[in-house]
Amino acid sequence: MTAKTITLNNGLTILLDHFNSNTLSIGLWLNVGSVNENNKQLGIAHMLEHMAFKGTKNRNAFDISKEIEDVGGDINAYTSKENTAYYVKLLPSNHELGIEILSDIFLNSTFPKEEIERERGVIISEIGQSNDMPDDKVFDKFYSLAYQNQSIGKPILGTKVSVGGFNKDDLKEFCNQNYNPSNLVIGISGKFDERKIVSQIKKNFEFLKSGNKSTKPKYKWNSGFHSEKKDLQQAHIVFGVEGLSNLDKQRLDLSALSIILGGGMSSKLFQEIREKKGLCYSIFSFQSQFLSSGIFGFYSACNPNDLENLLDTSLNEIKNLSKNITINDLDRAKAQLSSGFIRAQDFTFSRLERNVKSLFNHSKMFSEDYILKKISELKISNLLDLYDRLFHEPKTVLSIIGPDQKDFSNLNL
Repeated sequence: MTAKTITLNNGLTILLDHFNSNTLSIGLWLNVGSVNENNKQLGIAHMLEHMAFKGTKNRNAFDISKEIEDVGGDINAYTSKENTAYYVKLLPSNHELGIEILSDIFLNSTFPKEEIERERGVIISEIGQSNDMPDDKVFDKFYSLAYQNQSIGKPILGTKVSVGGFNKDDLKEFCNQNYNPSNLVIGISGKFDERKIVSQIKKNFEFLKSGNKSTKPKYKWNSGFHSEKKDLQQAHIVFGVEGLSNLDKQRLDLSALSIILGGGMSSKLFQEIREKKGLCYSIFSFQSQFLSSGIFGFYSACNPNDLENLLDTSLNEIKNLSKNITINDLDRAKAQLSSGFIRAQDFTFSRLERNVKSLFNHSKMFSEDYILKKISELKISNLLDLYDRLFHEPKTVLSIIGPDQKDFSNLNL
């Protein structure tokens, strides 16, 4: 059955995905993330997500998790660059409890002072842990180069200084600015009684005022190079160019191109760099898509002595990619895209997340048949057109962290 939506008078959207499953996922998604922060608020979206679980007018932090776990469910949340989500996974018979607790943390969080101090310490430790992980840090630096002096280029966790300065009023201000029905989708996927679900959501949320829709800044891509010396066994590398936005009509072409270049052990990069030359253990391409920009690149880690060879070989593979795409490459990419999509549809949370993001980005949802049809229609000629778009005089970004500090600033496609 195709998912559908109901929009309340205050702008809140209810997403209903009837799916024959023994489990149920319920989530609150906000079209708000770290890009909505100003320079004094770095990390506040993430801290607010943490604090939502730390006590309401009706429950303390322990009760929130205990009530869900007592019925065998899970409760969690995440903050991304552009969105924030709170969700539960449980059995269909417990749907009323799931909606009630998610409603409670959205509507009635109290941000107790002692919990703010405790969670501040947790997040500062989280920042320290991320800084100690070279694969995290090399990506953070990559983002800061690609999107210089822009909120999207700043780390989602914030900094130790910014997080150290937040107080209850700061959290309430960000919440009041952004946590309103106009930015909210409540989604349910699995087996459920639609009438009961909609009635409960209306009862809990219909009284809220609509509020202002959040807006995302226009992102500007920059070129850049950074090499950082750190006492490590390996050099960690991220290289990329500007990719595609969530609105671009060729985003499926990019997914296929990414699979062919560096998606899996049969990809061009893996075969040439690991299997033939043995220059690394792992190398993969990646793409990130946002509302007005995107990233396409690759990550690897290698022996510092092999760094120059790995970079030269990788860039040669990218340069020659347009000459080397075969029908077998395309068929493999189609198979991976179709299989990955179909397998994800077996999970209620994956279904919800896909449909919510489609609503945020396109103001509509796309059926499973439509997406599979689009994958089946992928053509080499379209991939080559996209290659020309991406790699005609590209602004490149290269981030390296390792035991040596070499200058690759002149490295280019």
